[in-house]
Amino acid sequence: MNSQELLTHRDASAFPLMVVVSIVYPCNFGCPNCPYTDENSDLRKFYKANKADRLPRILWDKIADECAKYGSYIRCTGGGEPLLHPELPDMISSAKSKGAKVWLNTNGSMFGPDAAGRRRLQQIIDSGVDMIEFSMDAADAYTYSKLRPPISGKDPRSIDKRWEDQVNNIREALKVRSQKKASDTNIVVSMIRQKALGDVETAERFWRNEVKVDNVITRKFLSWDDNTNINLDNSIDNNLYGDYQNDVEDLSNLSPCVWLFERLNIDTLGQFALCGQDISFTTAHKFPTLYDSSIEEVWQNNIFKSYRQAHINGKAGELSPCKNCSAWKAGIRDWNYGWLNVIKNAKPQVTAAS
Repeated sequence: MNSQELLTHRDASAFPLMVVVSIVYPCNFGCPNCPYTDENSDLRKFYKANKADRLPRILWDKIADECAKYGSYIRCTGGGEPLLHPELPDMISSAKSKGAKVWLNTNGSMFGPDAAGRRRLQQIIDSGVDMIEFSMDAADAYTYSKLRPPISGKDPRSIDKRWEDQVNNIREALKVRSQKKASDTNIVVSMIRQKALGDVETAERFWRNEVKVDNVITRKFLSWDDNTNINLDNSIDNNLYGDYQNDVEDLSNLSPCVWLFERLNIDTLGQFALCGQDISFTTAHKFPTLYDSSIEEVWQNNIFKSYRQAHINGKAGELSPCKNCSAWKAGIRDWNYGWLNVIKNAKPQVTAAS
């Protein structure tokens, strides 16, 4: 791509293709390689201390209005389980009614097996949500118990029963989707490529062939650099990080980071981050908050333009936080539009699981 093509990447010059929103920071799981787990960072403690455990509805409505205008995705994720936000089903319904696209990342535990969970699932699918991504990191009960444990470390259910309930929540989502005429909701499973997962291809086959989800996402393992204490040795793909260069001069030949050209991150305080790798929002001081500005204004401001131009000119290695970004140096930020391919290749199964 030449400079102009990069700056107008997929018509994102005016507005990001995706707005990644931290819905909540508390979680009901204690995943060992989650950057927000207390053992890995102080991020949840920070947001709790600042009375920012969950996104205010006023900010959500502002995000939804702007994303609807541009046909962009709102990605519901963050430092915890989004469905712990009591208003989220209504928030998604409202955003969809305005014309926004919505991608929900969830561990899926709050979709059942109780009646309240099933009602929550029904409402979200009825809203026309575009994507439900179940973060699983496993394809068997034992692995799930290790990589997706409850936050307390205890659960009255057995390991097998907890796994069965979780798989059934996903099967129920497929069933509810199949009963809704002309549903455009895609239902996918994601897994992080971490050593404890075991054989990735075997895990993929379980979700594709037995549960019959629409697609399976296998994401590269990230440490999030100095935001966390996560050890990159836990990655299946150690070769990604073994050879990246630390000398600024060596970074001049790296491809520009795609994140600056297509997505924007917002936290529960209404702060903007320069990049999704900056999960501590250390770059938030560069921008006004969403209370005082619009997404469009921030996306088009001179800070973003200068960083994009630096990446195009091979000068990003001179800037923070880019020069210390392991994901950029390892080439994980992909110009092959990974998340757009997930949408494109998510094909609802002819027969949904019962």
